[in-house]
Amino acid sequence: MVKTKRWGNTFIDRRNWSRYNEQLVKRGEYFLDIEFISHWDEELYNLNVGKRGAPYRFPKSLIELQAIWHAKSIPLRMIEGITRKLVGFGKLPAYNDYSTANRRINKLGCQLVVPAGKNLTLFSDGTGLQVVESGEYLREKYGKKNRRWIQVIILGDPDTKEPVSFEVNLIQSSELGSAKRQLAELLNKNTNIDYFGGDGSYDEIALWNWLVYNGIEPIIKPDKNAIVPSGSRERDKNVRERNDLGYDLWAREHGYGHRWTATEGIFSAVKRIFGEKIHARSEKGMIQEAKMKFWAYQKMKCYGEA
Repeated sequence: MVKTKRWGNTFIDRRNWSRYNEQLVKRGEYFLDIEFISHWDEELYNLNVGKRGAPYRFPKSLIELQAIWHAKSIPLRMIEGITRKLVGFGKLPAYNDYSTANRRINKLGCQLVVPAGKNLTLFSDGTGLQVVESGEYLREKYGKKNRRWIQVIILGDPDTKEPVSFEVNLIQSSELGSAKRQLAELLNKNTNIDYFGGDGSYDEIALWNWLVYNGIEPIIKPDKNAIVPSGSRERDKNVRERNDLGYDLWAREHGYGHRWTATEGIFSAVKRIFGEKIHARSEKGMIQEAKMKFWAYQKMKCYGEA
């Protein structure tokens, strides 16, 4: 057998595996973390201040825990059974039925936490989640091109390896347009963004100029046949650097390779933990279930690192 030379440079793994392993194990504790019962009454009181109609009987912390279970594809009736058993063990003061849990879970905002106190580097990409129960409905309503897939487009942080923002679409939408909307929303919230990157599909002159105007340095792969001048000085500079240095060195100099940990790495982790199938039947439920997977991943990851 002829031994072939290994492709690329030798990978040196500098990760603290003992610490990382403990973080992964600790994520599992979140599924049964019911410490919120110590402030059950206080949380309910704050929820019901100024509320019209029937008061809430269950705190948001319980609903978020049940949402994590549901993101793991546990049916709502089984979630009622799990909660009832915890009450039987004396771990919870009361349990909600599956319909109450369903209503409250569907009302969760599933807002991602933006890392505070740092200037962000963000990369964007999209992926698909397969609709299992109502795939034919989507095809009949939106056409065969939809192919029973829900699109999720994220802005990911390569440092924390977490999604910072996302958009869910029932039919395939422009990843470029989605990234623009998400960036604008983050800037409106006074989020500090230093760099934004994406693959060749984000190579649009207007985006290059918009990023520079907002003080964000683009890390976008220019088209291999790009011609200068193009209407963007920043893009022209990157094209010349890429042509002079070669793609590999250009990518290394600009940190383009971090795109993988900020997008594909997150997609892989979310699908590995929560699966890539959507079981909801209604359009609203499909969108909410897709959101919950990425929201739940960030919550569990932060919990494991706390």
